[in-house]
Amino acid sequence: MGHIHDAVTYWNETGRYLGVKSKEVRKWMLDSDNYILEYFSTNRSKGAELGKTATY
Repeated sequence: MGHIHDAVTYWNETGRYLGVKSKEVRKWMLDSDNYILEYFSTNRSKGAELGKTATY
């Protein structure tokens, strides 16, 4: 499974300002429309290409 909109980017730009357990972040993470079925290595490669890490 992979996110259509990268989860790290979402967190760094939006989610961290709302809080880890905020309703908005949980809604985004639990929304099945935000995911696509991907082979695991494809998902990892896309994440590595971003060159970003989560900011807490």
